[in-house]
Amino acid sequence: MAIKFVLLLVAGCLTCEMAYGGPANFMVLGDWGMGNDQQHSTAARMKQMASDKQATFVVNVGDNFYKTAGFMGSRAEPQGGVTNLSDPLWKLYFEDVYNGPLQEMEFRTVLGNHDYMGNTTAQLEYHSLDKRWILPSRYYSQTLSLSQESATVVFLDTNVFIQDYIDKPENEWMKEQLAQQNRTAQLEWLDATLAASKSKWKIAVGHHPIVSHPGSTLFKSNTGVSMEMVHAVLQKHGVQVYFCGHVHDLEHSSDDDMNYFISGGGGFGKVYTLDEKMQSKLNFLSKDAGFMVVSLDDSQMNATYVNTKGDHIYNYIVKP
Repeated sequence: MAIKFVLLLVAGCLTCEMAYGGPANFMVLGDWGMGNDQQHSTAARMKQMASDKQATFVVNVGDNFYKTAGFMGSRAEPQGGVTNLSDPLWKLYFEDVYNGPLQEMEFRTVLGNHDYMGNTTAQLEYHSLDKRWILPSRYYSQTLSLSQESATVVFLDTNVFIQDYIDKPENEWMKEQLAQQNRTAQLEWLDATLAASKSKWKIAVGHHPIVSHPGSTLFKSNTGVSMEMVHAVLQKHGVQVYFCGHVHDLEHSSDDDMNYFISGGGGFGKVYTLDEKMQSKLNFLSKDAGFMVVSLDDSQMNATYVNTKGDHIYNYIVKP
């Protein structure tokens, strides 16, 4: 299928219009940059989907690079992200993993908190070395033209809304980089972008959940308070779907306003203690490592979770 691209620079944020002339088929991947067996197994299943033409691009929901010494071991000096454009993690965790049938597939990216523990400017500039890495700005939008309708997709930098990171940054990288970001400016951009959209579908992508079920203080304080600012704007403009990661599992929740899909199993799955207060919103939860496959057309979004065995462990259809 021919895809036409029109690029517009709007308020410092790249807006991309993509004409599919039919369904937009893509994968959603998050929390992957570990170099472990689970990451490689997930990538193998993604390659299979790419070979079968079931997806043409990847929505990458952040935490793109962990440094395992800091992440899995002592937290005395938390680490993550990349140091610069020549950091060996680019090759180890990205180029050598998402190759083969994924070699020409765009990774439309947002930044996670572990990315802010390293040099985020390097991630913004990496497109100059690998054209499939799409991160033109810390937040940006794309319009997908389908058969008769379209979808506006907003890609957000949710780290700036997590007050805990600002009050208690994990390291100096995070402290200095978050201090330079403007939370109000991003909210105003988000409001204006969604208000101007004429699309039937409105979709948001971020790293941090709005709704999540692990019963830990971290997720309650970070997502239950700070992300309310984002949630209010998404609700105001009738956004139907929010994709994110951060929680290292696969989750689907919904309420009267929208569907919340967490695809944070790109590197490993994790068992959490569930928050019983959130059970009424929960439709699906799996500790499996894996990713999502999504087919979006004029009338519906077909969303499927796939684990490292290739099993389609959950499917849900969203109507606009």
